[in-house]
Amino acid sequence: MGGKIKTPRQPRRALFRPVASGWQKWDQGEGGAWTLAGQAAEMAGLSPAPGGLIAVPVRRAFSLAVWVPADDPALFADLVYTQLELRGLAGRSREATSFAWQEVAREGNEALLHSVVLPANLAPQYWRGDVTNYAVSPSCLPLAPDTVSVWEEEGGWVAAVTRGDKLLHFQPLTERMPSSQMALEIWLMLAPLDAGRMLTGSAPIHLYHQGDTAPDLSDWRTAGGFEVTAQKFPAPVWPAITGSTPLPVQDVQRTKETTDRRQKIALFAAAAYFLVVLALAANTLWLWWRAESLRSAIAADSGEVEAVRSAMQRWNAIEPSLHPPGYPLEILYQAARLLPKDGVRLTLFQMNLDRVVLAGEASTLQAAQRFQEDVRKNPELAGYDWTMENPRPLPTGSARFQIDGVRHGAATETGEEATDESTDG
Repeated sequence: MGGKIKTPRQPRRALFRPVASGWQKWDQGEGGAWTLAGQAAEMAGLSPAPGGLIAVPVRRAFSLAVWVPADDPALFADLVYTQLELRGLAGRSREATSFAWQEVAREGNEALLHSVVLPANLAPQYWRGDVTNYAVSPSCLPLAPDTVSVWEEEGGWVAAVTRGDKLLHFQPLTERMPSSQMALEIWLMLAPLDAGRMLTGSAPIHLYHQGDTAPDLSDWRTAGGFEVTAQKFPAPVWPAITGSTPLPVQDVQRTKETTDRRQKIALFAAAAYFLVVLALAANTLWLWWRAESLRSAIAADSGEVEAVRSAMQRWNAIEPSLHPPGYPLEILYQAARLLPKDGVRLTLFQMNLDRVVLAGEASTLQAAQRFQEDVRKNPELAGYDWTMENPRPLPTGSARFQIDGVRHGAATETGEEATDESTDG
C-alpha cells in the first residue's frame, strides 16, 4: 500500500523592499514563489506586520569589507567592531551599534568579512517597531556570483559586489543615468577592493531596470571598460543573513519585553492573590460547614445529654445511700456504738454530702475527751477528717463537746456551724 509523501509547508512570508519610486510588498506563497502584493510611495502605506522583513535601502546603511586573522572565529565580532570604531562607524558602545557580519572567504590564516552597519538615527520611515526582521536591500536580491549588480532605489542608482555567491560590498552611485561616468564610478569602487585582494578577477556588470524597456547603454559601451548587460529587475529572495536591527526597534523591543514581564508579574500576583482569597473563602466555608455540623450534632444529642445529666444528678443524690461508709444512718450507728453505757450522750447529729457534725454532753471533761478520741480513731469512720475543740465545761460539772468531720477530698464549708439541741445550760 503506497501513499503520497507530503512536503513540509513553508511559512508564508512578506518582504518590503525599496524600488526606484516607492516601496513594494512581496508575499511568498506555496513552493517558495514570490508574488507582488502591493506598491506604495511610502513603506507605511503597505502596513508592515510582525513576521515580515524590511529591506533597508543602500543609502541608509554602511558597508565594510575587511581581512582579519582567522585563528579564532569566536573573535570575529569583536574584530569587526574594532574596525568599525577605527572608521568612525561605531556608536558609543557595542550595544549602541547595530551591525551584522558574515564570512565571505578565507585564505591561509586570514578571513574576509563583510559587515553591514545601520546608523543610530535611522529615519522612522525605514523601520517599524513591531517588525523584527531587517536586512540590507542587496541581501534580498538574487545577485549573480562574482558580479557587480546595479539597480535603482529611491530615485538613485546603487551597486553591489559579490565574491562567489556572497555579498562583498555595496554603495550608492552619484550618477543619475547609466553612462560612461557611471562605469568610471564603478571602476573607482572596485579598485580598492581589487587592491585589497577581495576580488577574484574582473566582474561583469548586471544592470537591472524596472521599466518596461531597458535603458540606453550606448554611451557606457562606447566608453569601453566593463561589459554591461541589462536585465529585468528580479523578484526578491529571503536573505541568508539578517540581524541588523535598527536601534529604535531594539529600544521598542526592550520596552515591550519589560512591559510583558511586568504584566506577567502582575498577572502572577493577581493569580496568587486570587488563590489566597479562594483558599480563605474555602476555609471559611469549611469552618461554617463544620460549625453547622457540630450544631446539628449537638441538637441531635441534646435529648440524650439532658437525660444523662438528669440521671447523674439522681445518682449523685443517692450516692451516700449506695456507699455505706457515707450513709447518714451508718455514720450515726458507728458513732453511737462508741458511746459508753453511762456518762456521755449525743445531743446533735447533722450530715450533708461532705460534712458530719456530732455534738453532745459528757458527765466529765475526761469522758468528753475520751469520746472525741474514740471517734477520731475509729476505722469505720476513717473516711472523714475529724476536727474537734476542747470540751467546754458547764457549771454543773459536765462538759459540752462538738466533733466536725469532713469527707476526704471535700472542701470545708465556711460559715456553717452546728447548733446544739441540748436544753441544758
